[in-house]
Amino acid sequence: MTPVRILRSIVLLIALVSATWSAWGQSTAEETRAKFFDVTAGLGIDAHFAHTVANYINVLAQPRPDQRVDIIVSAPEFFASSDLQFADEWSAGIEYSLFVKSYSIEDRSGYARSEFSYQVHMPTILVHRLMFGEGYRVKVGGGMGYHFCSFRQQFQPYGNDETLKSAGPSIKLEVVGNTKFDDTFYGSIGVDLRWDFLGTLEPRDPSLTVNRAGELPSMNFFNAGIKFGVTFQLN
Repeated sequence: MTPVRILRSIVLLIALVSATWSAWGQSTAEETRAKFFDVTAGLGIDAHFAHTVANYINVLAQPRPDQRVDIIVSAPEFFASSDLQFADEWSAGIEYSLFVKSYSIEDRSGYARSEFSYQVHMPTILVHRLMFGEGYRVKVGGGMGYHFCSFRQQFQPYGNDETLKSAGPSIKLEVVGNTKFDDTFYGSIGVDLRWDFLGTLEPRDPSLTVNRAGELPSMNFFNAGIKFGVTFQLN
């Protein structure tokens, strides 16, 4: 799925949620429900915007024109979360996501290859406004977290290998819909927007000296994602 299709899917789902919210406001106030606790796990695809990292890789790797790194790329995100309803229309939870991205680039000469990969560990505390319907529920909310990045770069045939790190705060907004399969299992689909402010990458081991061109990049980035999962609920 391309970044443009991801963004189109997000816009469509937000529009559907808005329509659902209007209908829900007229139909569900009379019913008192048992409060729930649920656990969700799944996979997402993100449109990933990290222009300083893209520019850094393009300068350092000197790729052929057809291998240049785009400013917006797609990448997978694996996640697990739990959510506890604490009031009729509110819940709170915690999420852990792992975002991964890698590049393997051959330079213009065809004799050297550069490998770049990074993982971002993303724990986040969330608060949701709840909407209930017949056989489904929708959660709208967001939260904050403190995230950690591990960035590895390798240069062949030169043998240079370096691991970099950064960490910092993050803000997330999301809409999640759950469709009921039975009393315990739900399907889950969600869209989210995430801003990460992880600062400039720095060597994990300052004693290792690696020749590099220019300054290390900032690991600040923006993600827009669509996610699919399975929810296990306890009432």
